Amino acid sequence: MNPLRWAFRILPFAALPLGVLGARAQVPAPQDVIGFTLGSDYQLANYDQVLAYLRALASASDRVVLEEIGKSTLGKPMVLAFISTPENLRKRERYREINRRLALAKDLSQDEAQALAAEGVATVWIDGGLHATEVAHSQHTPELAYWLATDESAEARRMRENTLVLLMPNINPDGANIVVDWYRKNLGTPFETAPVPELYHPYVGHDNNRDWFMFTQAETQVAATVFYHEWFPQIIYNHHQTGPFPGRIWVPPPADPLNANYDPLIIASFSHLGQYMLARFMKEGKPGVSTGIGYRVVWSAGFMHATPQLHNMLGLFTETALYTYATPHCYSEEEVGDIFTRGIRLSTREPSMHYIVPWEGGCWHIRDAMDYMMTGSRAVLDLAAKLKEDYLYNIYHMGQRQIRRGEQAEGGPFAYVIDVQKQHDRSSAVELLRIFRQAGIEVRRAERSFEADGRRYETGTYVIPPQAFRPFVIDMLERKEHPDRFEYPGGPPEPPYDLTGYNLADQLGVVVDRAFEPFEMPGPAVEEVAAPSGEVSGGGAFGYFYSHEPNWSALATNRLLKAGSSVSWTKEPVTVNGVQWPAGTFLVRGADDDRLADISHELGIDFVGVGSDPGVATSSLRAPQVGIYQSYISNMAEGWTRWVLDQYEFDLEPIHNDDIRSGDLDRFDAILFPDQSADGILNGHAALTMPEDYVGGVSVDGAAALKRYVEDGGWLVGFHESVEFLKSTFGLPVRNTVANVDPRRFFIPGSLIRFKSNTSDPLAYGMQEEGAALFWRHGVAMEILSAASEDASATGEQRLEQNVNVFAHFPDDSLLLDGWEIGAKRYLAGKPAAIQAPVGNGSVVLIGFRPDTRGQPRNTFKLLFNPLFASTIRELVP
Repeated sequence: MNPLRWAFRILPFAALPLGVLGARAQVPAPQDVIGFTLGSDYQLANYDQVLAYLRALASASDRVVLEEIGKSTLGKPMVLAFISTPENLRKRERYREINRRLALAKDLSQDEAQALAAEGVATVWIDGGLHATEVAHSQHTPELAYWLATDESAEARRMRENTLVLLMPNINPDGANIVVDWYRKNLGTPFETAPVPELYHPYVGHDNNRDWFMFTQAETQVAATVFYHEWFPQIIYNHHQTGPFPGRIWVPPPADPLNANYDPLIIASFSHLGQYMLARFMKEGKPGVSTGIGYRVVWSAGFMHATPQLHNMLGLFTETALYTYATPHCYSEEEVGDIFTRGIRLSTREPSMHYIVPWEGGCWHIRDAMDYMMTGSRAVLDLAAKLKEDYLYNIYHMGQRQIRRGEQAEGGPFAYVIDVQKQHDRSSAVELLRIFRQAGIEVRRAERSFEADGRRYETGTYVIPPQAFRPFVIDMLERKEHPDRFEYPGGPPEPPYDLTGYNLADQLGVVVDRAFEPFEMPGPAVEEVAAPSGEVSGGGAFGYFYSHEPNWSALATNRLLKAGSSVSWTKEPVTVNGVQWPAGTFLVRGADDDRLADISHELGIDFVGVGSDPGVATSSLRAPQVGIYQSYISNMAEGWTRWVLDQYEFDLEPIHNDDIRSGDLDRFDAILFPDQSADGILNGHAALTMPEDYVGGVSVDGAAALKRYVEDGGWLVGFHESVEFLKSTFGLPVRNTVANVDPRRFFIPGSLIRFKSNTSDPLAYGMQEEGAALFWRHGVAMEILSAASEDASATGEQRLEQNVNVFAHFPDDSLLLDGWEIGAKRYLAGKPAAIQAPVGNGSVVLIGFRPDTRGQPRNTFKLLFNPLFASTIRELVP
C-alpha cells in the first residue's frame, strides 16, 4: 500500500474548524431557513430556497450585502452576495474604482498602481449552479456564505479583511428549479436518477458554458456586466462537476494546446493557483485529486473561465466528482478501474505527478462533493488574501503590457477599423461591435474623417484601439491555426475540448480592416453602439423596397406581416430610379408610415419608396407558422435554434413525438428538425430508462405522418445530423460521404469552413457569395446520387421526379478559414452544402452544418430564415 494513503480520508464539513459558536448563533444557518441540512442524501434545495436563505443571512449579518444584479431568462432575480468585513463593505465603491483603474491600466503610473494595490482588497468571484444537473456547487454556495459570514478562525478573518467575495449562489436559477423539480418528482421511483427530459437552461442547457464570448443569454450578460463593466474581479472561480473518473476532483493546470493570445502571466497564475489548491487537498487528507490531464481548455474562449483570462483576470474552474443528483453511490474496486476515463492513459492505481494519492473507491455522497468544493473555495480565498497586492498589481501589469503590444503592433495590428455603412449586413457589424462593448472593450466612433494605413474613412466609422483587454480583441478577430495533435504517432487526432476556429469577423460576415501604423484616434469612446441610421425615403405610393441583406430584415418582415402589411420577394433584379435591386428584395405594401419609421429607426433599415408599379414579378409571403421538433432527449441544438428564431420573432411552436405521430401537422408551413442523430429522433429514450411519457421517438408512424405532411405541401428543414433521418425517411438520393470515415482521413472538430451560396436562389437570397460555415463535430458532406448510381440502387434510394436543387456548396480549394481540418479538400471540395429536394407538393431542405450553432454564425442565419419564409410560397417547390 502507498505509505501516504493512511492519512488520506474524507473529512466531513462538520469536522472543519467552526470558530466561535457565539458568532454563528447571531445569524441563521442554512438549515434554519431551508428546512434541512444541505448535503443530505436525497435532498436538494431549489433556487427559491437558496435565495430565501441568503436574504435572511444578509438581514442578520453586517458582513453580507445582497444585491439583485439582473433577471434570468425566465425572470428569476439573479443576486450577488458581497461578503467581507463591515468596513470593507462600506468602502465597496472605492474598491470598485480601484479595480477598474488597475484593470484598464490607463493613465496610471507603476507607483500609483502599487499604491492602489496596497490600498485595495482582492476581489474574488465564486459561483455555483452554471450546469444545473451538477447539483453540488449550488448547494455548497449557501454553506460557503455562512462560513465566511460567521467563522472566527484566523483564516476566515484574514479572508474577510483582505478580500471582497462576490458570491453568485446560482448563475442558472431557472435550470436549478427545473432539475430539482424533476429529481423530487422521481425520488423513490425506478427513475430517480433518470436524465432531465428538457434542457436545464431554458434555451441552451450545458452550452451556457460556451456562451462567454457571444453573450447571447441573459445570465451570461448579467455576469459579464459585473466582470467587465462594474467590478473587474482579479479572480473568477467557476465550480463544475465531474472530472475524469475515478478522480474526486480535477484542479488546474489543464492540458495543451495553449492559445498564445493569453498573457503568459495569466497562464502561469492559473497553474500556480491550481497547485496551491492541490497542496491544500493534500494537507486536508483528501485523495483522488487529478491535475494537468484531460481538459484542453486553454484554446477556445467560449468557457466561463476562459474569456476573463483574455481580460487578464484569473479565471479558473474545478471539476468535482458527481454521481447523480443527491443520490449516493458506492463504487467497487472493479468499478474504479485501472485507467482513467476520457481516453486518459494514466493509471488510477499508482501514484503519479498528475494523481498523487489515488482514490480507492467506496461510497460517494453529495456531502463529499460539497466538502471538496469547500476546500477548493477556501484555498482560492486563502491565497487571494495572502497575495492580494500581487493579484491587484498583476492585472495592471498585464494590462500595461497589452497596451504597449498594441501600440507597437506586436502580434497583431495597432487598431481595427469597422465601417458599418460599407458592410454587406450592417446589422451584423453592429452586433459585432455590441459584443465587444459587452466584453468591456473600448470602441471609438469617429467624429471626423481620418486615414489609417493609407485608407480613408468617414465620420461614423468605428475604431478598436490598443487597450488592456487586447487579448480578447485579437482572439475574436484573428484567425487561428490549431496545431496538429494525435493520440500517438500514426494514431487518430486528439479531439480538442471545444471549437478550434471561431473568429467573429468570419462568423458574422463583417469586413474588419487592420491598421498597423499608429494614428490619432478620431473620436471618443462610446458606451453603446447604435444601429445605423435608417430612413424612410421617397414616395411610396406603390410600396417600399428594403434589402434582404441584413439579418434584421427578417425581424422587420415578421413584424410587418403580423401587423397586416403585404410583404413579398422580388423574383428577379429590378432597377428603380437608377438603383438596382437584386432578386429577393423585400417589397412592403399597405404599411403604416409610423410603423415603418419606428422599424427603420430601431433596426437601421432603409425603406425606399416605389411610386408606381416597377413591373417586377413577386412572390407574396405570409408569416410562417413553424414547428420545431423537441425531443425528450434534451437537445441543446434545438434550444439554440429556438433561441435564434425567438430573437427574430418567428411564430414557433415546439412539437413532440405524440404531436408528430398524430399527423395533425397541417397548421405548420414548415417543421424544423435541429441537429440530432437519426436514432435519437426515431427511437428516443429506450423503454424502462425513463417514465413512460418520455420513452420513444417519432417512430415509423411519425415518419409516415411526416411523409404525408410534405406530400401535401409542407416543408421540412434539417441540419447536420438530422440530415440522415430526413434523407432516409424520404429515400432521398443523397449520401453522406464522410459517414464512418476514419478520423485520420477526415476530421473537422469545430472549425470555420468556406462555402459558396447561389445568391439568385430564393433559399440563399441576401447571402454573401462566400461565407463561413461553422463545422461542428465533423459536419456532413452530401453527394447527390444519379439514377444509375450503384450506391443509389444498393441502398434503395430512388431518383426524385425533379432535380435536387443545390443552393450552397463547398469550393474546390482553400476551404479552411479558421481552426483545424484533416481531409477537407478530399471529402468536401465541390460537394453540396445545402440542398432542396421536392417531395410531392412540398420540399425537404437539408443543410450539412448547423447554420445557427450557439447563436454565433450570423453570416449563415439567412439559410435558416429563407426556407421558413419560402414555405409560405407554394410555387417555390422545384
